[in-house]
Amino acid sequence: MSSSEHGTDTVWRNWAGNEEARPRRVLRPADTGAVAAAVKDAVRDGLRVKGVGSGHSFSGVAVAPDVQLRLDLLDAVDAVDPETGLVTVGAGMPLWKLNPLLASHGLALENMGDIDRQTVSGAISTGTHGSGVRFGGIATQVRALELVLADGSVTVCSPQERPELFAAARVGLGALGIITRVTLQT
Repeated sequence: MSSSEHGTDTVWRNWAGNEEARPRRVLRPADTGAVAAAVKDAVRDGLRVKGVGSGHSFSGVAVAPDVQLRLDLLDAVDAVDPETGLVTVGAGMPLWKLNPLLASHGLALENMGDIDRQTVSGAISTGTHGSGVRFGGIATQVRALELVLADGSVTVCSPQERPELFAAARVGLGALGIITRVTLQT
């Protein structure tokens, strides 16, 4: 299920206020199937689609003039394995919500930027990084991604499954598909 506003006058702005859009459609998909359906509908109607999280980017990467998919309802925890440290969450999970969840299981991200308002998929897609030479950005902690591709099909990629797509999608700026689920190594 998803809610939508067609022909909306809603103005979306990034957190810095230097980018804005008035999307033709604003959708809040609640699951991967709804994301896939929204992409298929957009393709049918000749519209471009962008998934957005918190809009925490200086660039126009999340500007969606046609169809804006707000991924905030995709914030479920699918799996937490304290032994391996693998955690699978929905792409719209905000970091401010993820961090206490991880801590409750004795886990933490290896490295994180100084802002926790981003969503997991936004932080991954835009190459958010922390500090220090020894630690990579959040994208280096990703072990698998579920993506909705431009034709509305759903795929999973990892170092073992579709490794080239995985390598590109980890900092893909949303150009390779819409991330719906993420497995992180904590």
